[in-house]
Amino acid sequence: MNYSKEELVNMVYAIREAHGNCLLASRIYQAHNPDLQRYPLTKCFVKLKERFERTANANYEKTARTHACSNQDRQIDIVGYAIQNPSISIREISDEISISKSVVHRTLKKNNFHPYHPEHHQFLTEQDCQKRVLFTDESSFANTGRKNRHNYHHYADQNPRLMREGDHQHRFKVNVWAGICGEYVIGPHFLEGNLTGNGYLQFLQNDLLRLQRHIPPNDLNSQWFQHDGAPAHSTLAISSNLTTS
Repeated sequence: MNYSKEELVNMVYAIREAHGNCLLASRIYQAHNPDLQRYPLTKCFVKLKERFERTANANYEKTARTHACSNQDRQIDIVGYAIQNPSISIREISDEISISKSVVHRTLKKNNFHPYHPEHHQFLTEQDCQKRVLFTDESSFANTGRKNRHNYHHYADQNPRLMREGDHQHRFKVNVWAGICGEYVIGPHFLEGNLTGNGYLQFLQNDLLRLQRHIPPNDLNSQWFQHDGAPAHSTLAISSNLTTS
């Protein structure tokens, strides 16, 4: 990031007040300018001190830009910024060390730095820790599982015309429900046929409590039931019966 002439002069004054200690100078600069949204890093004071001692001038030097990806020191600078502040953007790194965003991007990619995105989850309060959430899910299993032919090999100098059994004429599938509540595993429970609202309601009314008979009553009384958003979970039969029960 480039600073104005007035900011550079104030940074020089801070270095002088700190007797050349750049870390102390950064803190003095922050104390003298409490209303700024961003403050120069200690590294900026180090570079400014070196430039001022070399040229007796606080202004930036006009030098020919070299290719940063071939400069080991520049690569260390770019990767160092990413390690020090993992949430920093390519634009911010580019502004800090006066390098194009494309070079910063290539350098990070070359050093196997990938911008991973965080997953969103529900915010929990201190009171939620005292509750027991029952996390549930269902999955269907069929006898017509898919196979990847690239996982099977047969080396030969001629095509042997191999065949491998795949789909079945008589197909069937089964729905399996399971849940987790704290340290307890609930189920599995097998649901016959396709998962429908009425079938899921019968499961909640007739089978769920039986499946949780090994859970202490105190945990059951403070339990919150979590649906995973399947269409059968949001039918009118489910919503009306759970609201009135």
